[in-house]
Amino acid sequence: MPTVLDWNPSVDPDDLVRVVRDSLVAGSAVVLPGDCGYTVVVNPALPQTLDLLHAITTATNTRAALLAWTADDARLFGLPVPLSAQRLTNRAWPGPLLIALPGTPTWPAEWPPGVGEYLTRGTNTLRLRCPEHALFEAIIPKLGLPALVLDTFLPTVESVLDLLTDPDALAISVGAEPGGCQPTVVRCEEAGFVIEEPGLFSQDEVEKFAARLVLFVCTGNTCRSPLAESLAKKLLTARLGCSVGELPRRGVWIMSAGVATYGGSPASEESVAVATELGASLEHHRSRSVNPQVLAAADDIIAMTHGHVVLLAERFPGVGPTPRLLCGSDDLDDPIGAGLDVYRECARTIETHLERFLPEWVGQ
Repeated sequence: MPTVLDWNPSVDPDDLVRVVRDSLVAGSAVVLPGDCGYTVVVNPALPQTLDLLHAITTATNTRAALLAWTADDARLFGLPVPLSAQRLTNRAWPGPLLIALPGTPTWPAEWPPGVGEYLTRGTNTLRLRCPEHALFEAIIPKLGLPALVLDTFLPTVESVLDLLTDPDALAISVGAEPGGCQPTVVRCEEAGFVIEEPGLFSQDEVEKFAARLVLFVCTGNTCRSPLAESLAKKLLTARLGCSVGELPRRGVWIMSAGVATYGGSPASEESVAVATELGASLEHHRSRSVNPQVLAAADDIIAMTHGHVVLLAERFPGVGPTPRLLCGSDDLDDPIGAGLDVYRECARTIETHLERFLPEWVGQ
């Protein structure tokens, strides 16, 4: 008879990891909550795996995916990982986003014949999935063995267990989950990406997650880096012939942050005035604090001074790309507390140096 455990967030996650791993090693299916209802996790290396996969996919009309924590997991199967896939998984995972990678995977020798073929279903496409739930975040990185995951889109563990033919299945329940929704399926290739199946992530969100992320960094994120952000958007829209809102669709996402701010502050009045004079906008800007998540997601980090570069290295060692200075080898002085003329000179300097980066970012 299947075992059903009610999840208590106070339980040591290591105990759950052990229980889940033991069940998978023994060949049992494990039912876990996800972001689109409950999921079923199975061990691909056991003889009974094919029967489990067939029973679940037949009952739910779904397909299995490799349970992954990062897109790099695909490299273990001999597949290249396009830049779009790296960006999407870094920024949108865990979440309702399924990545499809074209290619012919190399299956582990210990997998029974037919499991790999069942996973790709004759498409030469490996599907990667990392559902969003606190249980997945606690368990999967520590699991230590490959696993397959199937979305059932069902709201309760009982409804999932009714479909399984496995009397030894393990289910961890968090009560009723929202059902009926599905992850967005995105096919990633070297040339870009295509949304194959719509889901919880919208087209706009996927475009933003897949775009080149440029992050400008200063101290308080109220003067220099907001000016750089707004002026970069102005120059890019002019170059690409689009609106600011369309920039992610055209492949570039511009942000700014500060190393010494709590966040939520507007841009300085002088920055707003100068940006408006130059055809940009800072009226709705609110400061953002630098954090490891945004640094890791960035493709380019552009700092205003050597001091900012040093501080980022000390506070976030090894996180994100190596920062570069906006002004080449020179610092850009902080105009805070000065008059409009100083801000105008600062903005003109920013525009001059931004022109050096634009061909790199958009290839024009």
